Amino acid sequence: MKKGVLILAAAAVCIGLGSLPVRAGAPAAPAKLTFVVQASPESAMRSELTVQSPKLLKKLLPAKVRPVQQVPLTDVYAVLEKQGTTVRYAIDANGNWYDTQHRQSLELPQAIKDRLRGYAKSVRTAHYGQLASWEEARRTVAMKAVCRIVDLETGLAFRAQRRAGSSHADMQPLTKADTAVMKEIYNGAWSWKRRAVLVEKDGRSFAASMHGMPHGGDGIPGNGFSGHFCVHFLGSTTHRSKNVDPDHQWMVYKAAGRLEEGFRLASPYAVADSFLIAINQQDPLLLRYAFGGADENPQLAQFLNDMGKIKAIRRANTPSIQDTSGRLGLELPVEVTVHEVGRRPKKQKLTFHLKRSDESARWVIERIEPPFFAPAK
Repeated sequence: MKKGVLILAAAAVCIGLGSLPVRAGAPAAPAKLTFVVQASPESAMRSELTVQSPKLLKKLLPAKVRPVQQVPLTDVYAVLEKQGTTVRYAIDANGNWYDTQHRQSLELPQAIKDRLRGYAKSVRTAHYGQLASWEEARRTVAMKAVCRIVDLETGLAFRAQRRAGSSHADMQPLTKADTAVMKEIYNGAWSWKRRAVLVEKDGRSFAASMHGMPHGGDGIPGNGFSGHFCVHFLGSTTHRSKNVDPDHQWMVYKAAGRLEEGFRLASPYAVADSFLIAINQQDPLLLRYAFGGADENPQLAQFLNDMGKIKAIRRANTPSIQDTSGRLGLELPVEVTVHEVGRRPKKQKLTFHLKRSDESARWVIERIEPPFFAPAK
């Protein structure tokens, strides 16, 4: 079972050093830098790599700083321990460092940034799955293949066998013990909610998405799971409609650590849909990306706080497609039915206000009107 911290090994890197008693008057422990990758701040699963290189850290420590208004959304952090103090830095996709507590960026020499970026990249590569198409993945995840499935949020892992499926993989937990782990991932209750997972087989790790609801036939006797569950990969489709399931596809991008890329490719209509999907799947990370990671946005903070109050939100119409070329803003009306916990379903018309900084930038949600809940106090 894979849960919690994955420790990586690398040249010139010290891994997993235990704490030793320190005598009075003994020299202070050397400074160390630990790279941490977590898919989201809520994730229990994380990968770590610890660097203890005095020459490297000496060049890092005296870096100049400058204030920033916002720390970018990221999944890579560095924790610096020196002389009894600990500072946590966020690292963006370009290798820039940010002091998260003081909202400052570090001005590092490019050579140092490139070296540190290499460490961060190696941790990300180990943490996430490969973004492989269904046609490629199915050659490894072949019929009757037994795979290891790892939940990206909890780090819990179980074995499953592909039993059927041509448009995606229909799979079964291998044993009762595997079924118990899968049910723990879903907090003890089977659910159709999609989850980002890694599917591991023959030394390869594929980015995928699963739901947690036993259905259909083709069971393995004695495994305590009546039916099968579905696992989707990049570009896989449902069996009946032969359509791509966007909920699964966003989770596949999440499992690959490439949500930013997915949003760069997304139309403003797909970005609006990603908000609905984030609410339906109860996924805070997808919600943050839909809003562009702007933590100071009061509406994003409100949804993150209150999203558990909504059981589901269903789109009732297909918005009319507008030509967005050359446009930096868009108002998109969408009719939905909102299913709040403990309340009757409510039909509502929402207007998504989307924006981008220029034609090459991705679309983000600026605000949604009217708001779902009373403003947070």
